[in-house]
Amino acid sequence: MAAYFKLPLFNQQNYVEIKLSQPEGTSHFAVATGGDMDIVCCVDVSGSMSGSPINNVCEVLRDIYQRTQKDYRLFTYNTQTDGKRTLKTLFERNESLHASGGTSFASIFTAIKDYLLQNASAKKPITFIFMTDGQDNEPNGSALQKSIQMLKLILSGMTNLPPITFHVIGFGEVNDAFLNQIRTFGTRQGLFRYSTESKELQNNFNDMFECALNIRQFTIKFPNGKTYIANSIDNETVGFLTNDGDDLSAMTELTLIDDTTTATQFPLLPMKDIRAIHLLHALNLIQPENEEQVKSIQAYLNDIRITNSKNFAERLEAEEIYKEIDQRMMEYRQLFTQLNMTQVPERVKLQLSALRHDPIFANTQRKKKLDLRVYKNVNYFKKTDISGILQGYKDSITPNTWQQIKEQKQDWVDIYSNEDIYEVMRKSTDNILCLGIFVQRDEEVINNPAKGLKLLKVTNTIISYDSFINGMNVAKNNQQAQGQFTTLNDLYSISGALADEQINAVIPLYINDEHMKRIRILEGIWLGYLYTLDSYGYDKQQEVALLKLLFEIIQQSPNTQRQKQILIELEKVCRFIIDESQGFKTAEPFGEKTHEKLLNRLPIANTQDYDLSIPLMIGYLRNDLTSVLVPIYYEYLRQEYLKKYPKNSTKVKTIVENLIYGCNVKDLPTTSSENNSNTLVENSVPDFIERSFIDYFHEILSEPIRLTSKKIMEQTQARTIRKEIELDYIKSLLLPLPDFIRAMLIRCQIDEDYIEKHFDYDTLRYEFLITFYYLIYSDTNSGGLLYLPKKENILSIIDGKFQCEKQSTVVHNYGVDSHLVIYVALNCKTLEGFAGVMQKYCPDRRDYIFSQVFIELLESFDKNEDDAVDGATKKEKLMALLKNQIPTTMSTKVIYKDMEECHSLPSIDEQLCKLRRFIDEKEVEEVTLQNQGRLIVYCRRTLLEDRQCRRKRNYRFFLYPIYEDSF
Repeated sequence: MAAYFKLPLFNQQNYVEIKLSQPEGTSHFAVATGGDMDIVCCVDVSGSMSGSPINNVCEVLRDIYQRTQKDYRLFTYNTQTDGKRTLKTLFERNESLHASGGTSFASIFTAIKDYLLQNASAKKPITFIFMTDGQDNEPNGSALQKSIQMLKLILSGMTNLPPITFHVIGFGEVNDAFLNQIRTFGTRQGLFRYSTESKELQNNFNDMFECALNIRQFTIKFPNGKTYIANSIDNETVGFLTNDGDDLSAMTELTLIDDTTTATQFPLLPMKDIRAIHLLHALNLIQPENEEQVKSIQAYLNDIRITNSKNFAERLEAEEIYKEIDQRMMEYRQLFTQLNMTQVPERVKLQLSALRHDPIFANTQRKKKLDLRVYKNVNYFKKTDISGILQGYKDSITPNTWQQIKEQKQDWVDIYSNEDIYEVMRKSTDNILCLGIFVQRDEEVINNPAKGLKLLKVTNTIISYDSFINGMNVAKNNQQAQGQFTTLNDLYSISGALADEQINAVIPLYINDEHMKRIRILEGIWLGYLYTLDSYGYDKQQEVALLKLLFEIIQQSPNTQRQKQILIELEKVCRFIIDESQGFKTAEPFGEKTHEKLLNRLPIANTQDYDLSIPLMIGYLRNDLTSVLVPIYYEYLRQEYLKKYPKNSTKVKTIVENLIYGCNVKDLPTTSSENNSNTLVENSVPDFIERSFIDYFHEILSEPIRLTSKKIMEQTQARTIRKEIELDYIKSLLLPLPDFIRAMLIRCQIDEDYIEKHFDYDTLRYEFLITFYYLIYSDTNSGGLLYLPKKENILSIIDGKFQCEKQSTVVHNYGVDSHLVIYVALNCKTLEGFAGVMQKYCPDRRDYIFSQVFIELLESFDKNEDDAVDGATKKEKLMALLKNQIPTTMSTKVIYKDMEECHSLPSIDEQLCKLRRFIDEKEVEEVTLQNQGRLIVYCRRTLLEDRQCRRKRNYRFFLYPIYEDSF
């Protein structure tokens, strides 16, 4: 069926909407193209595209192939055209296109003409995506004119074949008129995009592919002979505007002709139920010609109320189209302002041309708001029958429950519509009553809701969600009409119940169980808008951040009876979220798991990003505030000292030493020691030995099991661990109680000395050591927090680490014991144990042990001797040495920290074979791995040129640059 209505704007055009029917199970693409379409990318690779532009194009084309798995043709051109590549070859070879030379459009148009002739018999739609960043070397040359004429001649003979379309992407210094000419070359007109920055090329190519694959074009014929062209992207509706003054009242039908030239007749009737979505669809098609027309569109937009949508999904779509039109009109106003100037840059014309095609692209982009998160949420809302669920809730309300809701009328009234809670819930299924607040949103709010949103003022205003959205749209448009361009930071707002109250955000109130059911099912909508001004902008972290917002509301709320009543209902909503919401329970970081870590006294990674008012509110809402007070204070101390002291601070080291040894211990004289014992004799269990080296690698124990006899000459200050607590010193490190904790203690009528009375100073000493040594002084990363020592042995462990820091000379006995080290290294079951052995006994990555381990691993690898069954293979150990890294359960860690990390080793098998053959042929004396990723193989009477500097050296060694492309 087709329906129409007259759009009362400056042109008095009719908007006609046709509802399509589609056989069940038939895909959109199959309907549009018979399941077969050619897309040819024509990419400019002239010299001006070098660098970021061509790299961005390569990246997006590889990504398109990976997503579509379609082997589309790729033409690259400068002064000549290369048509040998496809997107598949570009992806599989992971190659980059080389940009150089000038630009000849004649060569690419000739290549397109030849391609059309070769594929004419296939009889399938062909779309060319034509991209350029410049102008022809000879814009008025005969070669260019001839190539265009030949191409048009060939296309003129293909009018009865499936459509041929040219979409155009311009970048940089291009000509608007010429590019608009190219998009009209095909048997149907194409679309135009313009990029001012190279990074925009990726979005533009993606947009073009989306349109090429999904847009269907229709021809509509009226009985009076008038013809219109319209597009459809959802395969459900076709909408278009008629010409000025067309009278459709005398027409009862129209004919729709699709891409396959199939004609279908539809009855034509006036539209009876004109909703917001229809008005917005019509408004979306208007292309203003001047600034006055833009103002007319904005005024009309301002009068549209999206709350009369038929269902929830339609309402969401209407909100998105509303915002798209609003933003586009602002861009039109800016461009028209520039066009009114005397000298108009070509760039402005290009941007205006691209903007006229924007509504079509906006349809394909609607699911891409706020990155992939929004895409996921759009799919969720689309797949979930929210309208049906809400209707089911409403239908299930019993008469007794309705009566109970009716009794709440006088307390909960929307100040804008004057509808009470009973009327709001009776009238619709998806409207809710909320508390109005005034907030400031920073751009950070998208990725970090707790930090990016700040409460400015809390009000007493009760307002429905529908009234709020309508009011905010009016306020935004009024501000834009005054020439103020709005972003997340702008504080446009509506008035509250009192004269001085401003509102630009709302939080729903519990009020009753049936009302809460609506709030829960609509949670993603109101949270998304609260934090991002986008109903599709929901993220789990917003549920966590809501607790911080609740804390700020509690702090700022006046102590009136009405405000107490409002807070009770607001707290019920937040309590429901922390107890029932899967989003809160699974939010990482800082959701339920972070709260549990806090209660278990485990340090929180990235602790400075964790707002401590959040766990405070969790304890408050669960009526268990006292259980979190001391852990929160410990985390507060940690945060403050992390801000105060830089990493590896000398002052921090002094604090740690005072906590371990006491404040007044005198240094003892220098000593030397000789230790020839071999502790391997004390415990010969192999797994125990390896465990000690794993712990050593993860920096838990100061010493692993000793495998060799050694003599140590060291400068040491033999200090004694002070087991008892120096209470006064620990108290001196305490900080005053922060205001956010003090405020909650007062609110809950808890003694302000509660935390101090419940200190365990032995635990406090442990907490300070974790903070000062592991988080500030030590290089332990966030993953290393999993390997923290326990309270009972932390003193001895840090003492051992301090002793290892003293300058010492260690002399190993390279006799039988060295072979024991080599044996243990080669037979470690884990890479962590292997790395620990190599760290301990080969810290300089040279000498006898390192050379022998490396050579034996290399020989085993060459002979395919991987005898490990349950543990790390010799190949994995060799690769660990060559790459200087091993995978752990948490992350990838380096073996030797003073080396530059290398993440890849090209042609590894070939290079290792070459290295093995070299060792077989030469008498190798020593192997060393040096800081800049170079393997040094020392051998007798061998002298080879260094590949990089190409000159002879005056000493004998072979330099093997293993991280170069070849040897």
